[in-house]
Amino acid sequence: MKAKWNQTGRRTSSFFFRQPPGSALLQLILLFSLLTLGPACLFSSCGRLSAGGDVELIEVPVDSCHICLRFKVDDAIADSLHPVRRLDVLIYGADGIKPLKAKRVYSSLPDSILVYCPYEELLAVAVANYPEELFHDPPSRYDGAEQLSCRFEADSPRQPLMSGTAVIQAGASGTVTLTPLMSRVKLGIVSNNMKNYVRLEDPRIFLENVNAGAEILREGGFRPAEVIQESGRVALPYDIGVFAQSPGTELYCYPNDSPEVTIGNPATVFVMECEISGVTRQFKLSLPAIRRNTTTLVDISVDGPGQFESKVY
Repeated sequence: MKAKWNQTGRRTSSFFFRQPPGSALLQLILLFSLLTLGPACLFSSCGRLSAGGDVELIEVPVDSCHICLRFKVDDAIADSLHPVRRLDVLIYGADGIKPLKAKRVYSSLPDSILVYCPYEELLAVAVANYPEELFHDPPSRYDGAEQLSCRFEADSPRQPLMSGTAVIQAGASGTVTLTPLMSRVKLGIVSNNMKNYVRLEDPRIFLENVNAGAEILREGGFRPAEVIQESGRVALPYDIGVFAQSPGTELYCYPNDSPEVTIGNPATVFVMECEISGVTRQFKLSLPAIRRNTTTLVDISVDGPGQFESKVY
């Protein structure tokens, strides 16, 4: 309000700066409107881009906080990182029955995402390259997510299924590390110690007793309830003569923590098959426990038609 003095010396107020009647009530109405419309404005302005480029609205509860999820890949079954063609992210409460709080789906691996949830500790589950439409019907509780499994024959070494979990405090950030469920068995050095220049002709390798399926969130304790009798028959590039070779041929399987072949608990078996003097010979090696997301290297040395030595590391 601008004050001035009249000729009588009395203080008066200019009309243009005088506060109109009822202005205090008007200010209260405006303040109430802002408080009411604020969450609606937040809802309409918070969104993410879908694969098609459209803005998908994300509901932001009034009494909520956001968590920041970051992602990284720990891939020990390949020399270069595998691509992510689909990523399902499920957010569960960390207490009680651990109910589903939020879900997201992406067509590639984002660096990070923001998720708005109630103020509580949360459990994040990320699954990449799942062969089925997990996002459309996700488990409503975390114990259901723990039961999710995949068949080895439905998985792919080129785009393997990967998963990871992380517990995150409300309002904080965390990192989910994605690891392949699959494991790799790689042939290192193969040599022929037989005399008289006898060759190992048409050599090929494969695996027996491969774990047929596994839970995608399990980290250890893999015991095959069902096995694939033979998997991944691959021919080596050359016959094996007097010179040792390092073909680097790769086979893939699901993890199997069985350390030896026993009834009802079979270990995974590495097999090299070849022709020696026109007769088919097999050299079988029971592999030690195969952990998730690991590479097992096998060296094999043939001393005779039924004799060989091996090294596994």
